[in-house]
Amino acid sequence: MNIISEHSNSQNKVASVSSTAAALQSAANYKQRSAKKIRLLLVVVALLIASTMLDVSIGPGNFSLATVLQVLMDKTSHGIMLEVIIWDYRMPIAVTAVIVGAMLGVAGALMQTLLNNPLAEPFTLGVSSAASFGAALAIVTGVGLVANVGSLLVTINAFVFSLSTCLLLLLVMRLKGIGTQAIILFGIAIFFAFNAMLAMMEYGASETQLQRIVFWMLGSLSRASWVQIAWGSTLLLVVLPFCMSRTWRLTALRLGEETASSMGVNIPRLRIEILICISLLAATAVAFVGTIGFVGLVGPHIARLLVGEDQRFFIPLSALLGALMLSLTSIVSKTLTPGIIYPIGIITALIGVPVFLAIIFKHARERSL
Repeated sequence: MNIISEHSNSQNKVASVSSTAAALQSAANYKQRSAKKIRLLLVVVALLIASTMLDVSIGPGNFSLATVLQVLMDKTSHGIMLEVIIWDYRMPIAVTAVIVGAMLGVAGALMQTLLNNPLAEPFTLGVSSAASFGAALAIVTGVGLVANVGSLLVTINAFVFSLSTCLLLLLVMRLKGIGTQAIILFGIAIFFAFNAMLAMMEYGASETQLQRIVFWMLGSLSRASWVQIAWGSTLLLVVLPFCMSRTWRLTALRLGEETASSMGVNIPRLRIEILICISLLAATAVAFVGTIGFVGLVGPHIARLLVGEDQRFFIPLSALLGALMLSLTSIVSKTLTPGIIYPIGIITALIGVPVFLAIIFKHARERSL
């Protein structure tokens, strides 16, 4: 009997040791994967800094990168002319590209997580087209939803229309029996509706007004200013930490609503909180630079391929990749044709459409299997 008891105890000890070893190995693998993802984030940060510096150095006037860096360190090192060119024109454009790209990247990542759809982003859900219509309404008729704003009429109109569209999506989301696919279709309907109304505004616009509308629709960084940078930075510093504090709930949501609910996640409240964040980010970005599509689609899609669905890494990497994409787009817009700066919305569309089609075909193949 004692022999049997000793044998049983030895087996329990062996099982306990094996279980402990497996747990330690699992913890070591987890730490290794997390460290790898952190290194990836640092690499993208380094690429973003390099891209921003290159963006500042490129433009009319052949200034070396060394000269640009000297002016950045000391404004007066090369005279008043370079100070104005670098600090009053090029730097606001380069920094705005980073901030707006980060906004769109985070907004797209949150939309895709919330709606469980990789095709969701501010452009495809009609937020950008609503902003374009709001801007066109102010340009053609001078009608604004906020009174006594002077020269900010176009920008504020675009912000209010895009924010209202996001809030409308929120109301639809709260209706009973409305699934994520229905919300996507509703967003597409909004996209076409505002595009139709925008076409009506263009039809009745004068030549000068039409040029301004087209300029807005194509997206441009030329309206960048330090005031916009201050507002955009403040918004990111508020919204991003708020979203990061809810990463485990968002990760749980990716496992399914039933699973998330069983883990104690208040899904209706989470949806409201996150959609408000999306509304502020998307509306502000579009109000600053006009319609820029697919940044909120491409950035999160690449981030998901690199780090998976862990929102602790997915959200910040989406922000960094969105910022890097728009920064590189700004560089390309100035180097394609010497002396011509192309609207960045054209370039992001050329990049985003193939990715959009690739995602559609990928999901079509997965469903057919």
